[in-house]
Amino acid sequence: MFQPATRLLPPDTGDGFQFPFATPYSIQLDLMRSLYSTVENRQVGIFESPTGTGKSLTLTCGVLSWLRDYEEVVGRELVEKIEWLKGEVVRLERETAGAVDWISGQFETMGIRKELGELKGVKDLMDEYGKRLEELKVKSMKVKKRKFANKVKKDKEENGLETENQVALGEDDYLVEDSDEEDESNLETEDNPQKYHPVQVIFCSRTHSQLGQVVEEVRRTEFGKQIRLTTIASRQNFCINPEVRRLRSNPLINERCLELQKKSGKATVVDEDQNARKKRKISQKCSFYNRQAIEDLKNDSLFEVQDIEELVTFAKQEKACPYYASRAAIPDSQLLMIPYQNLLHRRTREQTGIDISNAVIIIDEAHNLLDTISSIHSQEVTLEQLQQARLHLSAYKAKYFPRFSTKNLLKINQLLFVATRLGKVLETPAKDVPFRMIETHELMTEGDFFNLNLQEILQFADKSRIAQKVHGFAQSVPPGQLVGPIKKRSEPIKPDPNALKDYLKQLEKDVSEKGKNKKPTEVAEPTNTEEKRESLANAIRPLLSFLECLAESFDDGRILLTYNKVDAKKSTMKYLLLNPGARFQEILSSCRSIILAGGTMQPVEELTEQLFKTCPERVQIRSYRHVVPADAVLPLAIAKGPSGKELLFNYGNRQNKDLLNELSSVLANLCQVVPHGVVVFFSSYDYLDQFYRHLQQTDRLAKLEERKRVFREPRGSAQVDKILADYSKAARQWTGSQTGALMLSVVGGKLSEGLNFSDELGRCVVVVGLPYPNRTSPELVERMRYLDRTLQPPAGNEYYENLCMKAVNQCIGRAVRHIKDYASVVLLDVRYGSSEKIRKKLPVWISEGMQCVERYGQAHGSLVRFFKGRSGK
Repeated sequence: MFQPATRLLPPDTGDGFQFPFATPYSIQLDLMRSLYSTVENRQVGIFESPTGTGKSLTLTCGVLSWLRDYEEVVGRELVEKIEWLKGEVVRLERETAGAVDWISGQFETMGIRKELGELKGVKDLMDEYGKRLEELKVKSMKVKKRKFANKVKKDKEENGLETENQVALGEDDYLVEDSDEEDESNLETEDNPQKYHPVQVIFCSRTHSQLGQVVEEVRRTEFGKQIRLTTIASRQNFCINPEVRRLRSNPLINERCLELQKKSGKATVVDEDQNARKKRKISQKCSFYNRQAIEDLKNDSLFEVQDIEELVTFAKQEKACPYYASRAAIPDSQLLMIPYQNLLHRRTREQTGIDISNAVIIIDEAHNLLDTISSIHSQEVTLEQLQQARLHLSAYKAKYFPRFSTKNLLKINQLLFVATRLGKVLETPAKDVPFRMIETHELMTEGDFFNLNLQEILQFADKSRIAQKVHGFAQSVPPGQLVGPIKKRSEPIKPDPNALKDYLKQLEKDVSEKGKNKKPTEVAEPTNTEEKRESLANAIRPLLSFLECLAESFDDGRILLTYNKVDAKKSTMKYLLLNPGARFQEILSSCRSIILAGGTMQPVEELTEQLFKTCPERVQIRSYRHVVPADAVLPLAIAKGPSGKELLFNYGNRQNKDLLNELSSVLANLCQVVPHGVVVFFSSYDYLDQFYRHLQQTDRLAKLEERKRVFREPRGSAQVDKILADYSKAARQWTGSQTGALMLSVVGGKLSEGLNFSDELGRCVVVVGLPYPNRTSPELVERMRYLDRTLQPPAGNEYYENLCMKAVNQCIGRAVRHIKDYASVVLLDVRYGSSEKIRKKLPVWISEGMQCVERYGQAHGSLVRFFKGRSGK
């Protein structure tokens, strides 16, 4: 593709970036300029900008300004280069006509003509693409007129008239993370390899709510009037089929959606009614899967910035599937908003239709990128799932044996063999141990399937859609006829040297019997029945996902076998990815530029070492201060409590009651001086519960309640919203002697990331100790060992410390959320003050202004002065 010769320079003012406010903060302007230059120079940028500094708005204005300028200069220079080459051809032909050495002149002319032809081809593709966009825009205007007419009509109707009669649908549909989906419906009919592919900006974040906030920021700018933006989400977010939405399982939703696409006609079902059993006809195909309606919805979404909720609302009016409309819009979008999974997992990325070649990728909230990549590419399968997979495959094979081709029979037998051998490895431990950590080749050797080609098995599964077909078959068979008892082994599992021989003999026998059939076919489609057990999970997909992991490189993966002696079916086999950089390398080599952004990116060294060690010269690191004045944040590291006892909250002091008393005294004093809300983060739920019991047993809880109403974060997520609402109300109120509320939370819990404690909700954030993870965890031990071996010591220990400090930084980032906010950050542990290494891993705007005090009394005086006169602001 044509590359312009002009080097783009970033604008000098906010107007040049179309920043929506008159004058951006200095750090905002610097970030936009740095991002612009990073993208232009095809570099990797790591940007730390504290939450509350307008990070999302700054990122989008910076990158979209570059995209605007890049598209303009490409179009202009392409035309200029074509005209210049035309002139050169004329000049050379004129000079060659009378020249003696006309052969050299003709050769030079041929080269220029070739280049001219290539550029004309690019220009034609660009013109064709622009013409196509104009046609789509015209179609979009027609859809908008119909949307407006529908809105007027709806306003005239009574509320609730259109709820139940939007569509006559039938059965359930799917919404799930689509990493394992086998989607055969291609709504994009054009498949032209010569089609013009413009540069796309891909904005990736952790949750859809975070992506929705970015969409709102884009809408506030001038770019919102012209940018083609598409949000990608799973069926769980987009499905509007009410029958399908009732399904509780994400995999079931995906399976059901794919089933409904292939069905037609109507089926008879019986309504579950205690008074009367009524029969009704329902469509077997999802009524929202209408190609023309989806095309109209796609066109409308391209030329009007919409978030997920808005797209779903309009999709219901148009009776079109927003899931497939958003996918169809991907090739024509300038800005894609996608969750982590759709970018970081190659299979999901390809199935979604996302092309990252020459793209600009922005990964927001990237502080946990390494762990996110590892988590996405790790897969766990239970013994029960392996047993179910074997039973379902065996029953399916027995049912449709005469209809299989010899090739398909071979692959089904291989898949059965692998499922059986993995189950046997997991049934009983070789020794009396709770877990084992082995390498992937050791598992394949122990399972006696080391000589099978897993890639070919997986390709067969993809092509034949065996997972969906076996699942449909399992749903149609009564439970008693499908699932039988699994024999338990009374002896430890040992590799069976005859297992592979027996398997090959059985396979030879099956193939021989298959050869007697006159009309072999492909993998059989299961017959449909009226009654289906929708709650039955797909047993094949976890097995295939696990085999995908095994088929990757042997060096950067491990297998953790965990044995459950109470319930053997709950024993697990988990693939652990130890080298996330290997999976990220394809993205790094394909895209134009990568921007990693977050409110707390420290420490960044592990990112550069593990993800960008092949291109350190491309990496640009920027860390910005907060937009609030320096005196609006008071960071304190306190080494000793009011009575002089050292605050060392390590594992050995967990049961120390004197330390718990000292902690309660610190909190009581903080509650006395800090107005409104105080949020305290403990290292674990267990330690929080222990401290809370101590407060109750020593009557110290009642004393705290006299000053602030005390709340505690629950372990489950069911009550979090209610407790947070009650805390917010109490923190804003001043009732009698009570001056707000105290929230006892957990590092890594629901309240430590993704929630804001701005203004009165978090005038003080307290972190108790250093929340180091469990160092005896098999997964952590193996990761540290791998890093020491590949990056040299102390890489493993650095990773261990970084896990802790990233968690601390996320807690710190919950407080100051905007320029007029103010708060104190109190770190309770002697190690915060004594270790310079720890302080360097804190955010810059915290570490540079931190006061490390020996006694609590010194800190108390600083807090009094800090909050004096501020409570009324």
